[in-house]
Amino acid sequence: MLLISWDPRLWFRRRLPKPEGTVSLCFMKDGVAICHKAKMADQPEKIVRAEFAPVPPSEQVGYVRGWVARYHLVNADCYLVLPPNEYELELIERPQVPDEELLEAVRWRSKGLLSTPAADAVIDVLPLPEDAYRGRMDMIYVAAVASEHIRQRVKQIKQIGLDLKIIDIWHMALRNMALYLPEMENGNVALLELHENSGTISMFSHQDMYLTRSIELGFSSFLQTDDAFQLDDEVMLDRLALDLQRSLDYYESQLGKGVATRIHLLPIEHDAIDIVTSLQDRLGINVESFEPQTILPIHKEIEIPHDLLAYYLPVLGSVLRRSDATS
Repeated sequence: MLLISWDPRLWFRRRLPKPEGTVSLCFMKDGVAICHKAKMADQPEKIVRAEFAPVPPSEQVGYVRGWVARYHLVNADCYLVLPPNEYELELIERPQVPDEELLEAVRWRSKGLLSTPAADAVIDVLPLPEDAYRGRMDMIYVAAVASEHIRQRVKQIKQIGLDLKIIDIWHMALRNMALYLPEMENGNVALLELHENSGTISMFSHQDMYLTRSIELGFSSFLQTDDAFQLDDEVMLDRLALDLQRSLDYYESQLGKGVATRIHLLPIEHDAIDIVTSLQDRLGINVESFEPQTILPIHKEIEIPHDLLAYYLPVLGSVLRRSDATS
């Protein structure tokens, strides 16, 4: 006898009309970010709605379910993007096995590198292009997420009433945004993100990510407080500039990708910090603030508070996949 588990709610959802466009979601410790990309009349697809709600994790599913119902987006396609604290990313040499055996070989090779046991993880690979490391090494990034965490997120998307199509990671959302920068077509793009106590510099060329490297300093290094000892901002800026210069030199000398002529500083969660000019003076290259509403296809009527821009980036990047880009 064949027993089939049937959930009438899922049957009803499948019969619902498919709403226009795609919803992107990112659950974070500080809140939840949501956006909706759709076509308007005869125009190309744009972000037509975007919101960040500073609600605790226990309330995020209910909040998004209400948001989806309010805008009649039940059963819409959904891209879920995982923030960096929900996955691990490691660079390893590619096991010399056929493609169909790669994931299993990577799972074995990753033992000891990942804090999540490889047997209990969902693993995917992000190959570096053939010209990385001047062709001397065949390297790949390994992304790993605990299987139970993925099951929990999938369950939450079903509870919300969306049709999950893609689970993305923040690093690839960054790549999607970088594709909208004009210099990507000609060579190298560097994106710098600073969180409270850490940061990341990621470097891209012609649609591909070649390097992502952690930075020990975060924006809190530049916040002076009355009740705590901190080094002078000038000293911290020197340290940050030195760390960035090492990454730029590595990208040029080891990866063989040439000189990066510009760094784009992503919006910071603390709006009062402005280090663009100071970094530019120290590095001797252009440092610019990344302005999503100028660079990305976002409807002109959408207003995103500048001090919250950093929270919107994962969902904007995830949903703005370019049709001419590789996955």
